[in-house]
Amino acid sequence: MKYTDRYDAKLEIWAGLGKVCSIPEITNLPRFGHKKFSSYDEMNSWKKALVLELAERGGAQWKKS
Repeated sequence: MKYTDRYDAKLEIWAGLGKVCSIPEITNLPRFGHKKFSSYDEMNSWKKALVLELAERGGAQWKKS
């Protein structure tokens, strides 16, 4: 049976490659811990403030490896 005839063949192909990719890290992400919100509006206002803080810091800076 050909790979193109099987639905899960792509997983088998990807697993066979064995290529490891590193994930980049953000160095200046504002710190935040576990948060609970009572409403979506509260969560969205918190996210907006977090994005503004990140923008004031000059955006995301990626760690060079």
